[in-house]
Amino acid sequence: MDQIEENNSNKQLSNREEDVDISQLFLIIGKGITQLVNAVFQVINTVFNWILTFLLFIRLNLKKMLLAAIIGGSLGAIYQYGLKDPQYESSMTVEPNYGSSVQLYKNIEYYLNLIKQDDFERLASSLGITEQEAETISWIEAEPYSNENEVILAYKNFISELDSNSVRLINFKTFSKEQPIESFKYHIVTVTAKDKFIFQKLEKSIINSVINNDYYRNLKSTSYANLLRKKVALENSMNELDSLRNLYKQVLLAESSKESSGTNIFMSETGNSSKEVDVFDKYMVMNEELIEVNVKLTSEKEVVNIMSGFDVVGMKVNYWYRNFAVIGLIGGFSLMFLLIGFRKLDKELMTYKESM
Repeated sequence: MDQIEENNSNKQLSNREEDVDISQLFLIIGKGITQLVNAVFQVINTVFNWILTFLLFIRLNLKKMLLAAIIGGSLGAIYQYGLKDPQYESSMTVEPNYGSSVQLYKNIEYYLNLIKQDDFERLASSLGITEQEAETISWIEAEPYSNENEVILAYKNFISELDSNSVRLINFKTFSKEQPIESFKYHIVTVTAKDKFIFQKLEKSIINSVINNDYYRNLKSTSYANLLRKKVALENSMNELDSLRNLYKQVLLAESSKESSGTNIFMSETGNSSKEVDVFDKYMVMNEELIEVNVKLTSEKEVVNIMSGFDVVGMKVNYWYRNFAVIGLIGGFSLMFLLIGFRKLDKELMTYKESM
């Protein structure tokens, strides 16, 4: 009896200990949640105080900053509309073949470096213009024409030349971010100059600088000759297939005209029809290949195709982010903001130093 009572007391004691442990666990979890909520509210409160401090700083110094913005905008407007020569811009869209986009970008970079170095003598010689005309050019650049469909087609063409193991290493997302220049089909060459009539004078020289490369010239010659041979071979094969189709038709007509049993006629017609269908399928496959070859013969006739050339008269550059009135307005406001901010920071630092 005493043993039973002792066992019951031990069980009750164990239950109390478990209850205490669970209650302590919930107490710890509750404290943790409370601390987390307090920390979040503290961060929100700190950010809110910073925003209010910033807005108060702007409000107290708004007149000074607006005055600086008006002065900066006015000076910029005087330069933009009174002193600065007007700038004109025109673009040319090209389709480089045989990987010649690499040479195109290299040449454009060379021209731009000459402009930055004010080496207008070499620039004039390279572009086939006078030195005075070269001095009017202020910028030249090339960039690929890109949209989502173009990227998808470029990726499709890119992976078609890779094996299955390499394709796994380069997915579409990675390719779209690090797409090589030569994978784009079209490229846009943009020139900015003070002379609005100079652009068409540059077109031939820019294209010839790529076409005159011996490597691309030889590559084009070989590839074009191979396309012509393939076209001739396809046309000859299609003529032979066409003759074979006509032969099968004649045989079928001859057999159907014979007076024979219905079963024999059926079997003969079935066999000849099957052969004729096979020949027709091969003919259509070759016809698709011939269409593709003809398209390539047109598009790859030149090393660089000009899709749209430079305009006869350039368009006046009027982008707001290039307008010195806007730049002066933003610059004056920002400069005054920084000056007042640094002055306030210096004052706070000196106050802190004195309190130490």
